[in-house]
Amino acid sequence: ECLPRLSENCQALPVSSIWQLKVKASVQLSTSIPACAKLGVDFYFDTISPYTWPAFEVLTRYQKRWELDIHYKPVFLGALALAAGNKNMASNPACPNKAAYHLKDLETRTANFFNIPFKMKADPFRLIFTVGSIQQQRFTTAVLQRHPQYMENLLRNFWVRSWSEDKDVHTAGDITAVALLAGMGVEEIEDCLAAMKTETVKTALKEVTEEAVERGAFGAPTMFWHENGENEQMFWGSDRFEMVAQIYGKHWEGPNPSK
Repeated sequence: ECLPRLSENCQALPVSSIWQLKVKASVQLSTSIPACAKLGVDFYFDTISPYTWPAFEVLTRYQKRWELDIHYKPVFLGALALAAGNKNMASNPACPNKAAYHLKDLETRTANFFNIPFKMKADPFRLIFTVGSIQQQRFTTAVLQRHPQYMENLLRNFWVRSWSEDKDVHTAGDITAVALLAGMGVEEIEDCLAAMKTETVKTALKEVTEEAVERGAFGAPTMFWHENGENEQMFWGSDRFEMVAQIYGKHWEGPNPSK
């Protein structure tokens, strides 16, 4: 066994809070499996993408098990899809069968399989096609530049607030609430809220988005796996981790190895 069994009593807590306690316990108890070469992954993501959430959780669950270096690469998914010529996202509202499939797949099978507290938004198309993600991705970029130690908690809380609690995540107040739950201090949050308005952060987000397209990305999540910079493999989506394990000689214990 790579991880001890967990036994906890979390009565009278919200589902999302209980789930985050389990995430912290899993990370603390995680053990490593020796690797022949250091495995790294460039993780191109946008928190607007619900399918990126389970990929993120699998990465964090296997970070110690695989001695994995995770390089967070925030992108603006709308611009990435446009630059790559990907019209897939825009086709969802125009194809009722496709939209219905995605909605059912996320809330039932994906949520259960990856053990995340996903709950479909009342109006997911408002977030994806009207509100967008530019503000939260700029803030995430600022945090990555200035306070990177908060990245894992910050991203998780963006997804929980948006795709579990069905709350907005794009205003300064929304972002502040997410950042506070991620453990950031008030001064650190104010620092990043100011930084996200600068050309430095705006340009950085734009350049990483362009970089992703140049490397072959067309959506999110996109991951480029490599061993010390060699043997690079690109994977899109959240359902290829078993294949990643086979390619790089890692032990795959399923999407929720602490279960």
